[in-house]
Amino acid sequence: MNARLTPLLILALFAAAFVLMQWNERRFLADEGRLVIREDPARDAVVLLWSGGVDAPMARRFEEAYAEYSERASTFVVVLNSPGGAIAEGKRVVRLLDRIKRTHNVETRVGPGHNCLSMCVPIFLKGDVRVAAPDARFMFHEPSSYDSFTGERANEPAFERRFVADRFFDRYFENSPMTPAWRAELERAWVGRDVWKSGEDLWRENSGVLTALAE
Repeated sequence: MNARLTPLLILALFAAAFVLMQWNERRFLADEGRLVIREDPARDAVVLLWSGGVDAPMARRFEEAYAEYSERASTFVVVLNSPGGAIAEGKRVVRLLDRIKRTHNVETRVGPGHNCLSMCVPIFLKGDVRVAAPDARFMFHEPSSYDSFTGERANEPAFERRFVADRFFDRYFENSPMTPAWRAELERAWVGRDVWKSGEDLWRENSGVLTALAE
């Protein structure tokens, strides 16, 4: 009896694993992006308002907008309100903005009461013009890895977390518009904790993150 049940049990486990993988893939690729596009002919600009996580399909949505509007404006204004998200998706968005900057002006903005946290910050830093409201909130922290099935934070060894954090900092902040002294202070301050700043803080501290404070 047990010998006959074992193959069925194995098949059932494989089937359950397959269903779980499919569910996670659908969740990861879900078309949950919240992109609103507005044209501003007076400024010869296209405004891309993104509200939500830095997750798929953010890069695809931005790329589609660029393909559709690239010949209709000279400037893309990216307005962000995001809690951050996936490093891989953020990397794709950053690369796309670098490509857009070869042919267009790029502005990034964070409005009153809105957030630009974690992986949103490297995206914000790609703007040639970077504007935030005084009460906009920014958060800088070391990157974390998450289990793709459970969504829980992975328990990585300290040396591995340090390596990933250093690589992230070098890639997105070292050659960014941040002023060197402020960047050095951030690198000391963010170890093991979240660093929160308002738009007003960033402007007052001469961080280089902003080029202007919104009125």
